[in-house]
Amino acid sequence: MESRLHPALHRPAPYPADEAFENLRQRVHALLDSGETSSWELLRAEWRYDVALLTNDFRLWMQHLDRGFDAAK
Repeated sequence: MESRLHPALHRPAPYPADEAFENLRQRVHALLDSGETSSWELLRAEWRYDVALLTNDFRLWMQHLDRGFDAAK
């Protein structure tokens, strides 16, 4: 089945070079490297980073859908 969407819509967009994403990522890596943190603290940091990535993926998916509707006109 051939896709009717514009070829530019098939290219994945990179994660944003956002300071908040980078801070969350660095926090998780710092906690992983430190053996003195509690597992709850690490779990909470990983959860926050994962939620940020998932919401960004959802945002990109919605943009993809919006562009698909614009291309169908």
